Amino acid sequence: MVIHLSAAQPPELPPWPAELAEMSTKSPSPQALPLVFDAAEMSRLAEIPPQFVWPEDEKPRPDAREELALPLIDHGSFISGQPEALEEIASLIDEACSTHGFFQVVNHGIDLSLLTEAHRCTNAFFSGRPLREKQRALRKPGESCGYASSFTARFSSKLPWKETFSFRFSPSSPSVVLDYFVAVLGEDFGYFG
Repeated sequence: MVIHLSAAQPPELPPWPAELAEMSTKSPSPQALPLVFDAAEMSRLAEIPPQFVWPEDEKPRPDAREELALPLIDHGSFISGQPEALEEIASLIDEACSTHGFFQVVNHGIDLSLLTEAHRCTNAFFSGRPLREKQRALRKPGESCGYASSFTARFSSKLPWKETFSFRFSPSSPSVVLDYFVAVLGEDFGYFG
């Protein structure tokens, strides 16, 4: 799979709109904002909305003695073409998803500079853009692509503190990512694709 990122540097982020900049000096009530998780917006609230508060017994504890071992999936043998590697990796992924819900892939062959650029773009999108800009790519009901926050349509309490942005990629049509970003977010977001 080949992923192409534009070599052009991203444009400078525009200043925050006046109404959002003003919020940074105030502490709005939780009822003043729509029920979504946006780290930048939530940091300005005087109180965490109750839907985002988890019971004490389900919160991580700093005194916990058990440390979570991050499952590592080594793709080295798969990339080298060993025939039994696919079945072994599939089994490890199944176990990691069933046990932990996530895992880290190592020896995947993806260039470090590409990963660095992907992390930079991810941070620029999630941390550097106002919520209303991110919501231009809002995931529509029944679709799997787009921006989503907290899954408020599926849950009413213990909402996850996360934002996601999913999109498709096809090696046979590498411009699909660029085309998607430009279509839903505008030309200024072309460098993300």
